[in-house]
Amino acid sequence: MFKLFLISSFLGALSNLIQAPWNFFFLIFLIFPILHLILDIKIKDQNYSQRFISLLLILGGFLYFYFLFGFSWIISAFEFRPELSPFKFITLFGLPLLMLLFVSPSFIIPTIFWDTKINKIISLASCISIGEFLRGNIFTGFSWNNFSHSLAVNENLMQIFSLTGQYLATFFLILISQFLLFFWKEKGYFKAFILISILPAIFVYGSTRIKDNEFIDNNLIGVVQPNVLQKDKIDNPDENEILRNLIDLSNNDGASFLIWPESSIPILLQYNPKVIELIVDNLPKESEILIGNITFQGGKFKNSALLIDQGKKIRDIYHKVHLVPFGEYMPFQGFLSKLPFMKIVTGDIGFDRGEEIKSIYTKVGNARIAICYEIIFPEEINPNNEKLDLIINITNDAWFGSSSGPFQHFNSSRFRAIEQGLPVFRSANTGISAIIDPYGRIIDKIGLGKKGSIFSPLPKKTVETYYSKVGDFLFFGVLMLSLLIMIFLKKKKKYG
Repeated sequence: MFKLFLISSFLGALSNLIQAPWNFFFLIFLIFPILHLILDIKIKDQNYSQRFISLLLILGGFLYFYFLFGFSWIISAFEFRPELSPFKFITLFGLPLLMLLFVSPSFIIPTIFWDTKINKIISLASCISIGEFLRGNIFTGFSWNNFSHSLAVNENLMQIFSLTGQYLATFFLILISQFLLFFWKEKGYFKAFILISILPAIFVYGSTRIKDNEFIDNNLIGVVQPNVLQKDKIDNPDENEILRNLIDLSNNDGASFLIWPESSIPILLQYNPKVIELIVDNLPKESEILIGNITFQGGKFKNSALLIDQGKKIRDIYHKVHLVPFGEYMPFQGFLSKLPFMKIVTGDIGFDRGEEIKSIYTKVGNARIAICYEIIFPEEINPNNEKLDLIINITNDAWFGSSSGPFQHFNSSRFRAIEQGLPVFRSANTGISAIIDPYGRIIDKIGLGKKGSIFSPLPKKTVETYYSKVGDFLFFGVLMLSLLIMIFLKKKKKYG
């Protein structure tokens, strides 16, 4: 058992290489067949209780080390919060354990249906995809590094998200990745062909879906990336220098709408109308600007985006709804603050969440503002089925330096564009900022750790995508169909 645990754990760690920034996509066709065979060696002749325990150890080891290495970028943020440093390694090793706890109910599927080869393949794909859904929704959710995100390696493959979303795409990908198993012992070349043919079918769908961009008009939208290091922002913020830098980068006479990143200015603009006047006076005429800024309301701070017009007024505000636990708020703060060793870290963590997800109507169209990691939750992009024209993602990934985190966060923006058929304008403090078309293609971008600004007219949105209409109902429908198939094959094996 221990040897199998070590092998599966190594495979889990290795699986991170299929994600950005490495993108070794075809490793998945080696990793999952080996994982399948390791599981089969141990659990095929076990009863249900023994099988579930073995899955917790072997598949649990695989997922734990996938999470451990995949989420390791998070600890970079502790460099800027010294009062939280005692929790650095608790987070590093504890978060993967928490994610494993969330996904473990999905292990029931292979526990019950690990019998025929087809059932084994389907049950593993079901288990992984259901697990991703669970960890993306339980508690506050953490929908990061789903296996389907590896499809970002190719723009045509990515288009499947317009139909399936991320969870069903994972189901199909894990299904496809096991095609080599039909060359093992019992030969099933036709079944292998059926499985592997799904991948080129996805590629063909994507290539036929992608069209040349059409633009609404010639009005330019500008995305600004000031590249202010988090250390400089916290230790010695020079408000005037930061402001001058942002204004200089916004200097384009053709720009109608400008976007500055999350918490871009260390000044509360709602109490500083003179600063708003200074900003507007130095912007292109007739332009609007969206600025990421902290607001104060009802005795609480909020992480917000302010829409400011040429009248030098804050015309609309979006308050971030989905806050980062332990970063922007402390879960169970009332209880934890009573613990002596937690008092030091619970006192000053406290953004208040916004009341609702709402769009903001700008001069370039109706926009859904997603602040920071709100962009990783597909079901929260347009929960009210509004008629949107674009998505704006403002973020500050400076917390995570040059780790893999900013690359993976950026890819989430591309997938949301495809799912909704909408362009995404992404402004990040230190990168990666980009203008993304409705097919997830990058029109222009500013790399990690660079300063600059990019401009583009608004790309025309696509026709309403299937995923934007039905969400994850197709995923649950496919799971139900898979369950019926597995039940049928299980009974057929039992009764002949």
